[in-house]
Amino acid sequence: MSKFKLAPISTAILLATFGGAAWAESDQLSSDNGEMEIIHVTAKPFDTPVSSLPGTVQIIDQEAIQAQISLSADLSSLLASLVPSYGPETQMMSSTYQGFRGRKAIVMIDGVVVSNTLRDTSRVLSSISVENIARIEVIQGASAVYGNGESAGVINLITHQASSEGMAFWSEAKIAGSIHDADSIGYQLSQRISGTQGQFNYLAQLNWRDSGTLFDGEGTQIPSDPAGRGGQGELEDFDALVKLGYLFDDDSTMALNLHSRKLENQLSFARKTVFDETVVVDTSKPFTGDAPYSENKYVQFTYNAPSMGGHQVNIELSASESENTQANKVLTQSKKQALRIAAQPLVLPREQDKLTYGIDYQVDKTKQISAKGVCEICNVEQTNLAPFAEYEFNQDSFMLQFGLRYENFALDVPDYLATGRYGYTPFSGKTIEGGSLSYRKPVFNLGGVYRFETTEIYASFSQGYGLGDLRRLRSIDVAKVEQYDDKMTPTEANNFDLGYRGLFDNLSFDIGLFYTQSERAQSYVDILDQVIYSTLASLDPRLVYDQSKTLNPDAIDAVVSRDEKTYGVEFLSSYAINDTFILGGNFSYTQGEYRHPTNGWVKMNNARISPMKANIFLDMNLNDEFGGLLQVNYVGSRDEGSEIDLALPQNGMWGTFKGYSYYNAPTESYTTVDLSLFYRSDFGQFTLGIKNLFDKVYRPTYAQMGSGSVYGGIDLPSDPTLDQLEGLVRDYAFKDSYNAQGTTFTLGYQVNY
Repeated sequence: MSKFKLAPISTAILLATFGGAAWAESDQLSSDNGEMEIIHVTAKPFDTPVSSLPGTVQIIDQEAIQAQISLSADLSSLLASLVPSYGPETQMMSSTYQGFRGRKAIVMIDGVVVSNTLRDTSRVLSSISVENIARIEVIQGASAVYGNGESAGVINLITHQASSEGMAFWSEAKIAGSIHDADSIGYQLSQRISGTQGQFNYLAQLNWRDSGTLFDGEGTQIPSDPAGRGGQGELEDFDALVKLGYLFDDDSTMALNLHSRKLENQLSFARKTVFDETVVVDTSKPFTGDAPYSENKYVQFTYNAPSMGGHQVNIELSASESENTQANKVLTQSKKQALRIAAQPLVLPREQDKLTYGIDYQVDKTKQISAKGVCEICNVEQTNLAPFAEYEFNQDSFMLQFGLRYENFALDVPDYLATGRYGYTPFSGKTIEGGSLSYRKPVFNLGGVYRFETTEIYASFSQGYGLGDLRRLRSIDVAKVEQYDDKMTPTEANNFDLGYRGLFDNLSFDIGLFYTQSERAQSYVDILDQVIYSTLASLDPRLVYDQSKTLNPDAIDAVVSRDEKTYGVEFLSSYAINDTFILGGNFSYTQGEYRHPTNGWVKMNNARISPMKANIFLDMNLNDEFGGLLQVNYVGSRDEGSEIDLALPQNGMWGTFKGYSYYNAPTESYTTVDLSLFYRSDFGQFTLGIKNLFDKVYRPTYAQMGSGSVYGGIDLPSDPTLDQLEGLVRDYAFKDSYNAQGTTFTLGYQVNY
């Protein structure tokens, strides 16, 4: 492996995510001659040194992962603690509104894209058990090489590799629950077998989990599915991973990976909203119907040739499926097939430079079926063919990278029934004539890194281009899909990054500034006022309303396409106090604005922008047998929402009432403390994780967004029909307002043999 002196930042980035370094035997960081190994990332077709990426990069290693999963089996909780610009945890199966720099990230597993870009269900982080993950790469910004939309970056989940021994086993058992009630106890079992026989290697892993019920810091039971999107309580979880590999005599490799995971809530009781408070369990009503579940599968074949026709060649073929439901029985299905061929010339005129080029081909077919069994988004197929090339110029301490990608995709929509789920829906109940829409655009990325003796400055510009959510088709306002091209327009994003990272003695750091300017960026907005007005108009034609005077007149089924700008700062650091203690943490601050059609530039609401967030940790390696991690998580407050007066009806003849539009209510800050400990013995390792150590009572940021909503104060004239509408609106205003879990513990045992 290539080596460099103790200067470059790849080491600093590793140390910056060392929250749990004492958890296992770490990789050898330095050699006898004082040189340092380069840390590589694998999100690109070929291993790339961190120091060759001109943007914020974070490597979360196995030690840090182990420390976090001793606290929670939820991957989104891990990312919320360790990744600065990733939003606070929601404590649901869904990572709804858990933003990444105010936007979404592409999520990959061993390079396979599992994100559902056409109809985002926010379940992508439930695609694989965290027990399967050996390493996580977080790369901010876009790149010609991984492309695939206008996301804020890439999260690549890398699974465990086969043991180099003839045969090796790993077993783990866990018990987890709340300190408040024995009904909360859940169990988890994992088994891995792997090995190498000659040129053949293999790995198989099974994970099973059965979680108990949930309780807040006061000992009150929380609904296992608090917001109707799938929850962490009463959860059956089965995950299977198989990896097969073969090494040819010429050092070429071939691999086949297969994976399947299903999570399903086994709900006992329904939930109810306590007006002006929180959602609670309704023990008088046993849960009936179909509970939320999430099922994900993928198969991946890869072939790597170190020398083929004067090139290093990577070929990757994959297929994936996902199926997700919510408690309202809405079913979303996605099927994707992808092929990537990439190559790097082994010889260039400048031998220190590097050229990567290739082509991506992907077919994505998406379907959504309503609770009534209606195919709302029916077998819509997107085909994307994207050639790409990226050149890396190296000269002494300077690296310059330039990339070009040609996004070229077509959307094929069959005839379907417009359902008009929310807001203004002129074609609701009518058959829409299907058709095709096509989009194409070249996108660029340009970045550089300048290396000093122990630090680096990096800067980059990158572009993204993607269509996004198909939800707009449900409330189409024309009779033919091909007439809808002005509403189904892709988002174009320009990303700018500037940062400074380095290593001074025992101190490592990475500080980055980011700015993104987007045209026609998609966002979910509040249109409940339109729902109220349209319902009133259906009850009495005299109560007709003016669409142009609603809160979001340009909304199509709660989706808008508006120009946006997001910006912020993120910081990672760690300091090795001595051989026993490492002190570190991360910090992020993000803001954003969008161009409202009537109000000009407006602050983004809490659905997109996370509050200021910080994590401070103390890693303890007291001796060879005992150690642990103490971490403090802080989530700040946010009060950007503007209070509004809502007239009922629009002429106000029934009066007005004040409040906040949905997702605009102020949110309060909260601080939690977690503790994880381990003890190594000759016959295995014991772990204890305590999450929310001081049993704090609070609501996650997501659960605060709708609280105080103007709709909670709706007051209509006394009438049986209006009373029903009023009750539904009030319930909607507080339906997501739930308490977080109180103190929970996870006791684990794992052994290698």
